[in-house]
Amino acid sequence: MVNGTKGVCVSGKPWKTEKKAYNRSGLADAQRTPYEKRMEQKRKLDEIKEREKELKREKEEQRAAHAEKIRTRRQAKADRERMELLQAKLHQKVIDRRRRREKRNKMLKER
Repeated sequence: MVNGTKGVCVSGKPWKTEKKAYNRSGLADAQRTPYEKRMEQKRKLDEIKEREKELKREKEEQRAAHAEKIRTRRQAKADRERMELLQAKLHQKVIDRRRRREKRNKMLKER
């Protein structure tokens, strides 16, 4: 080596310098980027993931609220129909009762 810091070359030729990589393409991406930059990217990615989770949670809440609204509406409709049938049945009972009374009164009048 030129300065002799690493010892003499095997061939003994002092003018041959130590070779270094021209580009660092052989290294992994993590080693090529500085630590601060990697941490910044990680922080941004974490923020994006957190925002996505928040959006998914809000969407799920809206879907659940909509489903509950539909369920409540269907239950109310079923209750209304049941009450209408019950009222119709009761009304029919009242009508039948009045008809029987009329028949009785008619028979009593005919006597």
